[in-house]
Amino acid sequence: MDILANPIEFETTTDGTIPKGAIVISFKNIGTVDGIENNTTLKVGEATNYPFVGKPYNSISYQTEGSTFKIRYTI
Repeated sequence: MDILANPIEFETTTDGTIPKGAIVISFKNIGTVDGIENNTTLKVGEATNYPFVGKPYNSISYQTEGSTFKIRYTI
């Protein structure tokens, strides 16, 4: 692991996975239909945050279900 944090931010309409090792993660559904993140419904306009808790997170998957997600995470 690098000694400096690397923030990554993007918008996506395709399914994916946040890689294992992220220390901060946030999702926001900016699309027009509900999606799924970490096996939980992410409603239109809703955001979910995984703050720094002193250790890295395991990988977290998401399915946009045709919506658009704005995702930020730091490794």
